Amino acid sequence: GGGGGGGPNAGSTRNMTEKQKVERRERNREHAKRSRVRKKFLLESLQQSVNALQQENEKLRSAIKEHLNPQQADSLLSQCSTKAGPLIASDPNDATRILDDPDYSLVKALQTAQQNFVITDPSLPDNPIVFASQGFLSLTGYQLDQVLGRNCRFLQGPQTDPKAVEKIRNAVADGIDASVCLLNYRIDGSTFWNQFFVAPLRDSDGQVVNYVGVQCKVSEDFARAIAQSEGAEKGGLKDLSNA
Repeated sequence: GGGGGGGPNAGSTRNMTEKQKVERRERNREHAKRSRVRKKFLLESLQQSVNALQQENEKLRSAIKEHLNPQQADSLLSQCSTKAGPLIASDPNDATRILDDPDYSLVKALQTAQQNFVITDPSLPDNPIVFASQGFLSLTGYQLDQVLGRNCRFLQGPQTDPKAVEKIRNAVADGIDASVCLLNYRIDGSTFWNQFFVAPLRDSDGQVVNYVGVQCKVSEDFARAIAQSEGAEKGGLKDLSNA
């Protein structure tokens, strides 16, 4: 989410060739496509589509009963199956069971509120993004395929404060929450101030299985106030013509 917390294997990035980085990103992207978090969101989206289709189906059945005589209507409707296929959860809650763990309720709330956020997987090399919300993509200008499998550091640029990045990296390494305000870059090179929050997501055994990074676009004045309240002037505050 802009800070680029690296995870356990981040240090090796500096010694990798560009080809090796690309190959690793492709491997991470494949892992991301199979990750449980991404599957959950896809399943939930599919469930919503099925629910909508079922509602349309009920409207159609009602229209048939209304406009045809009872015998014709019964004959026609008897040929229509009303059961959903086995790939669809019969109970919508089944699709979101993964988020019923205490930590995952945060992700559920973020999704419901349509926030800008990403989820990363620290078990993969370089702690890559395995899910990005539509809000995040709209804010940064990237397509989903352009961010899956990559560490969040691609949002950094020349004027991003290294101290803010270090704070995020340390929080990820220690498995704790952190919040920083830093300058990030969209795909077109324009900048925005990001009040960024990162938090570990733990399983029932207390092990960190994912990180969630939440992005909140803020004004230059807000960023300046944050910098002053922390007693440190952040680099790049004076040149925000692209924000």
